[in-house]
Amino acid sequence: MKNGTKGEKALKKQNRQSVLEGALILMAATVVVKVIGALFKIPLANILGGGGMGYFMTAYSLFNPLYALATAGLPVAVSKLVSESVARGRCQDAKRVFRLSLCLFLATGTLGCIAMVLGARSFSQAVGNPGAALAVAVMGPAVFFGCFTSAFRGYNEGLRNMTPTALSQVVEAVARLVFGIAFATYLLHHGMAEYASYGTVYGQAAASLEDAQRLVLPVASAGAVAGISVSTACGSLFLLLRQFFCRDGITREQLASSPRARSRRELGRMLLTVALPVCLASAAVNLTSLIDLGSIMNRLSTALEENPQAILNMYGGLLPEGMTLSEIPNYLYGSYTGLAVTVFNLVPALTVTFGTSALPAVSSSWAVKNYQATKRNIQSILRITALVAIPAGLGIFALSGPILNLLFSSRAAEAAIAAPVLRWMGLAVILVAMASPVNSMLQAVGRADVPVKMILAGGLVKLGCNYLLIAVPEINIKGAPVGTILCYGLILSVSLRILCRETGIALEWGKTFGKPFLAGIGCALCAWAAYGFFSRGVFSSRLSTLAAVAVGGGFYLMFLLFSKGFVKEDVLMLPGGEKVSKILEKYSLLG
Repeated sequence: MKNGTKGEKALKKQNRQSVLEGALILMAATVVVKVIGALFKIPLANILGGGGMGYFMTAYSLFNPLYALATAGLPVAVSKLVSESVARGRCQDAKRVFRLSLCLFLATGTLGCIAMVLGARSFSQAVGNPGAALAVAVMGPAVFFGCFTSAFRGYNEGLRNMTPTALSQVVEAVARLVFGIAFATYLLHHGMAEYASYGTVYGQAAASLEDAQRLVLPVASAGAVAGISVSTACGSLFLLLRQFFCRDGITREQLASSPRARSRRELGRMLLTVALPVCLASAAVNLTSLIDLGSIMNRLSTALEENPQAILNMYGGLLPEGMTLSEIPNYLYGSYTGLAVTVFNLVPALTVTFGTSALPAVSSSWAVKNYQATKRNIQSILRITALVAIPAGLGIFALSGPILNLLFSSRAAEAAIAAPVLRWMGLAVILVAMASPVNSMLQAVGRADVPVKMILAGGLVKLGCNYLLIAVPEINIKGAPVGTILCYGLILSVSLRILCRETGIALEWGKTFGKPFLAGIGCALCAWAAYGFFSRGVFSSRLSTLAAVAVGGGFYLMFLLFSKGFVKEDVLMLPGGEKVSKILEKYSLLG
């Protein structure tokens, strides 16, 4: 224990970050990444439309669980072992864990890449979207590079240094924007230029302009996917160069005073023991997107066979001219995933940073049996996550249509299809955003089995809802959010209860969830009313949306301040927290 205390103190003097400092670094990077991502996905949706986004999102929905495995699951396992080793003063173990993980993850990435390339056609046919085969195959290299980066990210996160992860994410986002849009635009224009000159699109005869546009979309979508593969390679190169030129914070003195590293076999066994359940949990988190991918288009086809007129009546004015019945499932799926899911994923992407930052802190305090620090970190993360997730989810519920029209102004038809779906997904946002940090903290206290079990149980609920609801012609794609709400409602309620039981935490429910919920309702109502007022000839629709968001956000902040919704312990953990705390205390605004 003495070695561990010395190891902790030595690293604290260097580049270790507190839970909230690390979370803020990752959150700042995530905001930048999401802004850049919006500059990528929004123009891409405007370029490709619902049909092209259907192909793109088929590949992306398959890639997401594999990428999460590489960039969330595997780094978590490395981070947990490295943080525990440092806490116990075994810095040589931490170094060896990094080297072992690099070898293991490179092998995993190679297998994943080969499987994705060779299985692209079979997978695309199985989900009812054979046109996506090229896009799926092109995504393969991204799995390899994602696994490569996971060892570097996990090692630095275990040392409580979130900066390398944050910077590499920004590098990837910039490269994805530049190469993805460039490749997609070039291949789209090149294909249409070939049609204008020869009447063919990449060697396939096109009978009309509409036919040519349909033929070029699978290739243009694959170009956008190729940009993602290139971006992961850029992120890998950045982390490799940084590791080579920058110190990691472990000094020669610490290595010299550290006990001899355990054998590779023992550490490898420990790594796999931690990695397997964590990776299963990480992959299972994306289970709902895989369920959507595997069920939505197939069940939409069933709905069309049963009563095509009901769906045509519902979307008749929103479907492209000349679209056949067989193309409607891909178009609706592309509108749902390319527009609604893109907005839906923004909030969980922010709150997952809290879990990433909390995991090494909770792991190290739990490893040395510092239960007071463990409880303090867990309660803080739950409070901060609720403060972010609740108003965001309720705001999306209130302004789903205006938000989609703001972001996808040139795709009014797809936005109209996605708006009713996104409205109910706003409620699911709260549950998904809260569940991610809870899962990370369960992994940190040695209960990685709980997220796996709960997400599999939730996945069955989601699959059942999709199977039953989407095949009903009058419901169709609108049934997808119902399963997501029920799925994550089950996951969060049971997982949170187990986390509290394992750690002995008695949550202050009113302070943690009650005040943010009341403030969030007020925020949503104010935003909805403000949009109604501003859109009546005062501002344009897009300016009205921005003004409504500002009004709702302002109300939320004021409510929390005057109801003392901010807790002093949380504020003190922020950079410059002492100064902020003194100012808020002066006016009696801290809880």
